[in-house]
Amino acid sequence: MQRRQRLTGAKRFSQIHVEGSSAANRLLVIRYLANGSDCSRFGFLVSKRVGNAAVRNRVKRRLREAVRLNPVKAGWDALFIVRRGAGKAKYQELKDATDNLLQRANIVDKAPQPTGPGPIVDQISGETSGSPSD
Repeated sequence: MQRRQRLTGAKRFSQIHVEGSSAANRLLVIRYLANGSDCSRFGFLVSKRVGNAAVRNRVKRRLREAVRLNPVKAGWDALFIVRRGAGKAKYQELKDATDNLLQRANIVDKAPQPTGPGPIVDQISGETSGSPSD
C-alpha cells in the first residue's frame, strides 16, 4: 500500500468515527466516509487487547495487503477497527473479512477475484479416462 493511501492523524480518525457509516463482522469493523479526493485512504486501529506488538503489526500488515488487492473506488477514507479474534486469524480469514466489509460498504469497483490456485485438472489434455483401446 502506498503512503498516500494511508490514513494518519487523530483528527481525521475522530471525524470518521463520529460522522462515518459502519459495517462489522466477526473480526473487523469498518467505518468509512467520503473524502472528496482522487484517492482512497485507509487506517488500521489495532488495540493492545489483540496481542503484543508483534501480533498487532502482523495483523496490520495482513490487512494492508488484503486492502491493496481490492479494486477500491476513489474518494473514500476507511478505518478498519480490529476485534480480538483477529490476532489468531489466518491471512485468508482476514482477507475474506476485509473483502466482505468493503463490498458491504460499497466502496469496491467490483467483486474481488478469487486468489490462490484454480481448480485441479484430473486429466491431462489428450488422454481419456476409461478402458484403454485395443
